Amino acid sequence: MNLKKIFVASVCAAALTAGAFAQNHTCGIDIAGGIVGYETTKFKTAIGGVDRDASYIGVPFLPLKINTYDCFLFNNHFGLYASIGLLPEAMVNFEVKGDGKDDDPWTGVGAEFMFGPAFGVDLGDSSIRFQVGLPFHAEVGAYFYESKTAGVTTKKLRTYSAFGVGLTPQFRFMANRRCSFVVGADFVFDFAMNMTVHSETDGNKNSYVFNPKNVFRFRALPYLGLGINFGD
Repeated sequence: MNLKKIFVASVCAAALTAGAFAQNHTCGIDIAGGIVGYETTKFKTAIGGVDRDASYIGVPFLPLKINTYDCFLFNNHFGLYASIGLLPEAMVNFEVKGDGKDDDPWTGVGAEFMFGPAFGVDLGDSSIRFQVGLPFHAEVGAYFYESKTAGVTTKKLRTYSAFGVGLTPQFRFMANRRCSFVVGADFVFDFAMNMTVHSETDGNKNSYVFNPKNVFRFRALPYLGLGINFGD
C-alpha cells in the first residue's frame, strides 16, 4: 500500500478516535514552540544500479506545534497523545558516497502528525506533572536546493513522506491550574520514507520517484509551551 494512503488513513482514524474519547475526558491542549533542534538521516539509494550510502544532517528551527494529552484514566495515569506541528528546516552535509555531486544546503518545511498512548504522573504536591507519549509519527514536506555536477547547476524540489515512532516527554508546572508552563522534547525515529524529485537544468524539467532503503532518521527537538487545562 502507498505510504501516503497509510498517512491519510492514520490521520482520519486518529481524529475519529480522539473525538470519541474527548467528548467526556478532555484535559487540555498545549501551544508550543522551539528554537532549534537536531536531525540525522541515513539511507541507501540506487545510482547506476548500485546501492550507495547517503546521509544528511537536519537543523529544524522555530518549530510550532499544538499537542494534547487527552483521556487520562486509571487515576489519571494512562491516556492518549496527539500532536500536529510545522517545522521549517535546513539540511546540510548531504552526501552520497561515490556520486561526484556537490549539493547546496537544502531549505524547506515539513508538517508532522503524531498519535498514540500516553502515561502521566503527578510529582510531589501535584503542582508539577510528568507526561510522556509513545506515538506513531508521520510527516510530509518539501525541500528546495541546487545540485552541481561538472559545473552544471540543477535546481531541485524534493517532496517526501516519512513514517516511524516518537517519544514525547514533558514536564508541566502548575499542572493543576487552568494555565501551566510546559517544557518538553520530541524524539522521533523514522524507518520508512518516500521521495519525489522535481529538477530543472537549463530549462529542461524532469521528475522521478525513489524509495530509499534501510532508512533511519532521528530527530531531537526541545520546546517550550503554554498548557491550557479544560478539565476539572
